[in-house]
Amino acid sequence: MHTQMLEEATHEQLKSFLLDQFDELKRTMPELYEDMEEELYEHIYGPHFSKRKYDCAVAKLVNQDGTKGPHWTVQQIVDYAKSHGIQFAPNTEYDFAYALNMLYSDYYGAVPDSVESYFRLAKAFLDDRDAPEGKAYLYYKAMRH
Repeated sequence: MHTQMLEEATHEQLKSFLLDQFDELKRTMPELYEDMEEELYEHIYGPHFSKRKYDCAVAKLVNQDGTKGPHWTVQQIVDYAKSHGIQFAPNTEYDFAYALNMLYSDYYGAVPDSVESYFRLAKAFLDDRDAPEGKAYLYYKAMRH
């Protein structure tokens, strides 16, 4: 019965049904919901930041300089990287932007306060040879709990 219903349902009907089910799960079993949401996210994006996840992550930064949120925009970071021949791969621009802003947030005052210093630090952080793929995202996950 369920198989036939799924085969006959439109994309919008399936989407609506799943969203309703997730809302119910979130309301009744929030921990299970969070686990399932995280697993689904990682199936889609792997251990990398999407724009939405990046925006949520950097909004929570409390910087050593007394400010909150990202110090640089993604566009500023992309423009600087292009003009200096810096490649993000295998990371995404959001992975790099998170690492750069997180490092500024945590290490402001401990390293020379220049864009170049933070870019070198972010590149070294992400290019860590013994770290798994997606180090920036995995670090974020580990630090948020």
